[in-house]
Amino acid sequence: MIKNVLLTGTLIAFILMVSGSALSQEDKIVQVAIDTFRANVRLAEGTEIKFVEKKDAPIPDFYSVKLVVMLPDKEMPAIVYVDNKGERVFLGTLFIKGENVTLKEAGPPKPRKIDMGILDAEKSPSLGDKGAKVFIVEFSNFQCPHCMDSWIKLQNLIQKHPKEIRYIFKHLPFQSQGKTFELSEMAAAAQEVSNEAFWVVHDFFFTDEGQSTAMLDREAIKKKIEQLLKGKGFDVGMFQSAFKTGKATKRVYDDMALGNKLRVTATPTKIVNGDLIVGSVPENTLERYLVR
Repeated sequence: MIKNVLLTGTLIAFILMVSGSALSQEDKIVQVAIDTFRANVRLAEGTEIKFVEKKDAPIPDFYSVKLVVMLPDKEMPAIVYVDNKGERVFLGTLFIKGENVTLKEAGPPKPRKIDMGILDAEKSPSLGDKGAKVFIVEFSNFQCPHCMDSWIKLQNLIQKHPKEIRYIFKHLPFQSQGKTFELSEMAAAAQEVSNEAFWVVHDFFFTDEGQSTAMLDREAIKKKIEQLLKGKGFDVGMFQSAFKTGKATKRVYDDMALGNKLRVTATPTKIVNGDLIVGSVPENTLERYLVR
């Protein structure tokens, strides 16, 4: 018998209905843990929950099922206690003789590593060498003052380390209409001309003059961008065609879909060598990646 056991949380009792070709008893325990956790813990839609291990719990006739909740920026461990029949579930914290056993079993959260290969880097505007030591993918938009601040800092860092940093820009205007979307669409249309043309428009928007221009109506902004591109020797016809064919709009939609898949909810958001970083950060934060 276990003495001095304190349970804090919720005891959830239910019967899992399964068909004749259902899960094995062992698999059922794990599934019960996952289903109960998902049903009773507030999670964003589509949040992934991974099973780690199942072992005997300090509570008689119960198992400890360790799960990991895949949040946008970290992997959050959780323990669910399920009885050996899969009928009673405890979600909460288990204390034995004053020790938080649940916390000890779960362990600390870990920064989430994102596979850089799923970010479709080749489809987006880029700066730097493909084999660079530091690989940055940033979700940004042109009406976000924090994004402008982030770019100014990043630009300085890239200029200091041109061979060691590769930078990829992703559009995230959040809504599929309105001024912010239109600005992303303008820059995406410039990318249809060339990678270099995109950066001309990108850098212009992230200036005081560009921010003032962004306050004008759509046609006035478009005319200004056309003048800018023509002055740099780029093919304005290709820029205009990107709107007619819908290619510019599709580029923005594709980036937005990727941002939603990764559950990016704020700009700027960077993914640096697999680490997700939200907000504008000091240069020295990114410089640490150069010395690792």
